[in-house]
Amino acid sequence: MIVAVGSTNPTKIQPVEEIFSQHFKNIKIKGVSVESGVADQPQSDEETYLGALNRAKSALSKVKGAKYGVGIEGGLHKHSYGWFERSMVVIVDKKGNIGVGASGGLVLPNSVMEKVEQGKNLEQAIDELFGTTKIGQGIGMFGILTKGVVTRSEGVRHGVAFALARFLHKSLY
Repeated sequence: MIVAVGSTNPTKIQPVEEIFSQHFKNIKIKGVSVESGVADQPQSDEETYLGALNRAKSALSKVKGAKYGVGIEGGLHKHSYGWFERSMVVIVDKKGNIGVGASGGLVLPNSVMEKVEQGKNLEQAIDELFGTTKIGQGIGMFGILTKGVVTRSEGVRHGVAFALARFLHKSLY
């Protein structure tokens, strides 16, 4: 079975492979570069969801023979307690069924949000504050702020598992 992922970033592809492999045999994961169709740094759950949905649909249409398309989009959402960051995961199939999940998340420090308000995306803000380079392709913001306890891939892994639940229990949906 071919699963198309709307990204070439290993921190997104690896968790998709891990979760799908637990439920299906002969999995082939193909990462493809697609556009999210939303801002570089989504700033609401709806915008983050839409970006993940667009990526999933685009990946599915780009990869010949794919049974599922997976879109993963990190985003921010303002709450009364601060700006919360997490990734939304959307899985679509050829029939148009949609599964949605999300990573865990955390409230961002004011110093990070100041950089975002200056026009930087989250990766750029973290790289600038911590002296890293392309942190989103490594342990990610989660990894930096939790000192390695939860990496970006581990957070995305949960989101993939949650989104796939819809397809594992078709009779309930």
